[in-house]
Amino acid sequence: MSSLESSSTGPGRQHGAPPGGLAPGRPARGLRANALRARDVVVVSMASAGPTQSIAVTLAALLATIGYASFLPLLICFIPMLGIAIGYQRLNAWQPSAGATYSWVGRAVSPHAGFFSGWIMLMYYTIGTTSLTIPLGTYMLSFFSTAAANNKYDVALVGTAFNLIVLAVAALGIKLSARFQWGWAIFEYGLLVGFTIAAVIGIYGGHLHHTVHLTSSWFTISGAGGFTALVSGVLLAIFLYSGWDTAAYVGEEARGKQAGPAAITSVALLFVIYSVVILAFQGIAPNHVMQANAANILAFVGQQIGGSFWKQVMIVAVLGGTLASLQAAIVSSSRISFAMGRDRVFPSWFGAVSEKHRTPWNATILLGLLNVVFLWASTLIGSIGTALADIVSTLGLMAAIFYLLTAGAAVWYYRRTILAGPGNLILGGVLPGLGAAFMAFVIIYTLATGSLNGIEIAFGFGAAALGLVLSVISKYVGKSPFYTDPVVSHGGTVEAELAGSQPT
Repeated sequence: MSSLESSSTGPGRQHGAPPGGLAPGRPARGLRANALRARDVVVVSMASAGPTQSIAVTLAALLATIGYASFLPLLICFIPMLGIAIGYQRLNAWQPSAGATYSWVGRAVSPHAGFFSGWIMLMYYTIGTTSLTIPLGTYMLSFFSTAAANNKYDVALVGTAFNLIVLAVAALGIKLSARFQWGWAIFEYGLLVGFTIAAVIGIYGGHLHHTVHLTSSWFTISGAGGFTALVSGVLLAIFLYSGWDTAAYVGEEARGKQAGPAAITSVALLFVIYSVVILAFQGIAPNHVMQANAANILAFVGQQIGGSFWKQVMIVAVLGGTLASLQAAIVSSSRISFAMGRDRVFPSWFGAVSEKHRTPWNATILLGLLNVVFLWASTLIGSIGTALADIVSTLGLMAAIFYLLTAGAAVWYYRRTILAGPGNLILGGVLPGLGAAFMAFVIIYTLATGSLNGIEIAFGFGAAALGLVLSVISKYVGKSPFYTDPVVSHGGTVEAELAGSQPT
C-alpha cells in the first residue's frame, strides 16, 4: 500500500466514527457532509487565492523588491508549499476537520498550540479581509467617478454592500458558495490565460513597444538584488500562494477525504499560473513605468495590451477576484471558529449549525459583520486604521506561522510510521519537514533582518500572542475536555494512539 493510502490508517485512526468525529449513536449536528465534489474543493481553494487580486497587490511589490526576478521566490516557495500541502493531505486523511490546523495541532502537539493556531488563522482571515474590502469599493466606484473612488466614506459604503452580499452567500450553504466560486473562477482564470497569451505575442511579436524581454538575470540571486531582497520576495510569494488551504476547512463537507488531494492540486496549479502570468505581465513595460502605475497595475497591463475597454475588463476581474477571496475568507474563518465552538474552547454559541442550510450560522454572520465593523473603524478612526494596517503588514508571517505548525504537526503525528518505507519517508517526513523548516527560516530571517518595524511587530505579534492568553483563560473558564483528554476533539471521542502502531 502506498504511503498516501496508509496515511488514513496511521496512529489514532477513528474506527467506527463517522466523518466529523461524532461517536456512534450521537445526534448529527454537523455541517452538510458530501456536499462538495473534488473539483468543487479545488475551485473553492483556487478562488480563495484570488489570483487577479493577489497579483494586483503583489506584482508592483515584487518588481520594487526584487526587480524582474519574480520567478525565483515563486519557485523557491513551491516545493516547501507542496510539502505543507502533503502534510495537510495526510492530516486530513486522519481527521477531516473544519478547524484543520487548530484541531490537528491541538491533538497531535498541544491543546494550547492548537488554540494558538486557530487564533492566528482567525486573525489572518478576519483582520486581513479589511485589506480586501477597501479595494472592492475603490475598484467599483472607479467605473463611475474618480472623486467617489477617492472618497473614503463612499468606498466604505460600497465595501459594506459587497461584504453583506458575500456574507449572505456564505450563510445560505456551501453548495451555493461553491457555485459562486465556480462562476468567478472560470471568468478570472480564463481572462488571465487570455491576457497572458496576448502579452507574450505582443512583447515578442513586436506589437507592443517599450517592453522588456526575458533574460537570464531574471533567474539569478544577483538579478534579485541579493539574498536579503530575495527573502523579502519569498514573503510576498507566501502571500501569493496563501488561500489554497481553504480546501482543508471544507474537509467535513467534501465527499470522502478529497480536501487533502485538492490542496495539493491547488498548490501545483497556482505555481504554474502565477509563474507564467507574472513573467508575462512584468515585461509589458519597464520597471519604473510599472511602479508609476502600481496602484492599478493590472488595469495598466490591460490598457497596454488591449486599450481602454480591456483595461475596464481587467478592473472587473480584479473586483471579482477580490470578491471571491473575501467570500472564501468568510467561509474559512466561520468553519475555524465553528470547530473551536464545537470543542468548547470558544463559547459553544459558535458551534451552532443552521438546520436548514447546514452552515455554521452564528459564526458566519458574526465574522461577516465583524469585517464591516473593522472596515468602518479603520475609515472613521485613524488610529484604528493605522493599527489594522500594521497588523495586515504581518499577514505573510502569520501565514508562515500556521503553515509551519501544520507541517510540523504532520511530521510529529506520523513520526512512528515515517520509516515504514520510502514513500512514508519522503511524503511523511522529508517534504512536510522541508516545508516546516523553510517557514521557520523565513520567520526568523525576516525578524532578524528588520524587514518589519517595531510597530508592526508589536501590533501583529502582540495580537497573535493574545491567543495564548485566551487559551489559558479558555482552559480554566470553559473547562473543555479538549485541554484535558488528548483523544477528545470534534465533539466526539476517538481512539487513543496505539504506541508504535504501523499503517496497514
